[in-house]
Amino acid sequence: MKRKHIDYFDFLRGLAIIFVVFNHSYSADPMSDGLIDMIYLLIRQIVTCAVPIFLAQSAFFLSKKNFVNKSEYFSYLKSHSLRIWIPMVIWSLPLFFIKDHHNYIGSFIYMLIGGYSIYYFIPLIIQFYVLQPVYKRFARNWGVVILFVINAIYVAVDNYIVSFKGVRLSLFFECAPFVMWVVYPAIGYYIGTNGRDYKLWPWYLLAFASLCMSVLEARALYPYQGEGLGVTKISSMIFSISTLFILFSSKLEISLKNSTCTYQTIVDVGKISFGIYLIHKYFLEFAVKNIIFDTAGRTVVTMILSVLLIISVKKTIHTKIAEKIGFR
Repeated sequence: MKRKHIDYFDFLRGLAIIFVVFNHSYSADPMSDGLIDMIYLLIRQIVTCAVPIFLAQSAFFLSKKNFVNKSEYFSYLKSHSLRIWIPMVIWSLPLFFIKDHHNYIGSFIYMLIGGYSIYYFIPLIIQFYVLQPVYKRFARNWGVVILFVINAIYVAVDNYIVSFKGVRLSLFFECAPFVMWVVYPAIGYYIGTNGRDYKLWPWYLLAFASLCMSVLEARALYPYQGEGLGVTKISSMIFSISTLFILFSSKLEISLKNSTCTYQTIVDVGKISFGIYLIHKYFLEFAVKNIIFDTAGRTVVTMILSVLLIISVKKTIHTKIAEKIGFR
């Protein structure tokens, strides 16, 4: 039986993709004491929860799936992996032809595994599809705690290597390994299994405290190597986990649905969030960054251009072709 579609999860996707675009549009000075720069730094720390939201949401829905046998599981794995992998390859191809290559075969393979731009997220999500049976059994109380510890150790080591030692890792090699994000799908599984009705005040307190720590930690780390703004901080991890419990709560869903206009706009954005993810960096890198220097301005213009292109393409070409390139 097909489950009823809940538009609140489109809202979460819409929120997360706006966070992603803001993250990539960030242009402020994190060390400045100016009001605008401080506000942008605060928002920059808030939006670190974008990828965790996407991962937890995928896991939330996977927690509801009960595969009757291995054949059904592998069929699901294949269809869902190809559904996101094919559009990634299509949108990576222009970058492949633009770049200079020392080794064409190596570069082509790197493209196929999601090595270009921000496409590390595709192999990352496929890894979590593969790990579905493990999460199904493991994402319980102590299992979540163990995964948090593993995640925290990995993040601490990564933070030390990158922020203190100045070792430069490509986005793919730093962020594609599942261990960098291993706790967030566990949260999605946990909420999917145990329900969305729980007390929110402890999570609000933890989110506030960890966000303050994240801002302070970012300002402390940035002078070393110009790093420390992203999710690879323990404080950002704790903030993201707290935010997941807040956002996935049924109580918050009820309150947010009351602000109809804003809510519905973000829901509509969420429905095309995958397409925005695939194309927004093209607009940002090749056009917007060269003419707009303010973070909010870049975010708004990039979002508008991405949404307009997706809507235009969906109205122009056949639905199946639009879906193949990631415009659903």
